[in-house]
Amino acid sequence: MSLRQLSVTLALACLLTACGGGPTRKVHPSTASIQQLAVQADGSWKIALRIQNFSTFPMHYSSIDVKLGIDGKDVGELKITPDIDIVGNSGDVVEATFRPLAKPAFGSDIAYTLKGTIETSEPKESFKLDTSSRLSPVPGVANTWR
Repeated sequence: MSLRQLSVTLALACLLTACGGGPTRKVHPSTASIQQLAVQADGSWKIALRIQNFSTFPMHYSSIDVKLGIDGKDVGELKITPDIDIVGNSGDVVEATFRPLAKPAFGSDIAYTLKGTIETSEPKESFKLDTSSRLSPVPGVANTWR
């Protein structure tokens, strides 16, 4: 084998080795937060929940099971079956109707907590969720906070 053939063969082998690994898949805990809460005429709440996928690849979200607290008071358990795929480093919104166990007095701003789990089925993962944030009234829209 000539020196030129050996050099070309070695260069091709190095290129093939460099291409073999593919993109790195890193799993990072997903989170959820309330994007909007609207109190309906029948007393139920329509909640828009934002799910955030911080992993580097798509995940299929199968369930969210959290306890919802408003201004320090437990108002019930929110169970959602999103059944959606969210691409890596992205988020999406799911909506749910919720009937609170307690009816808190809403002021201008609302402090809320979500504590529970987010489950994915592809890949099979379970993430603990412990979110605290605030919502403010939507100007011109009655009984709605963002």
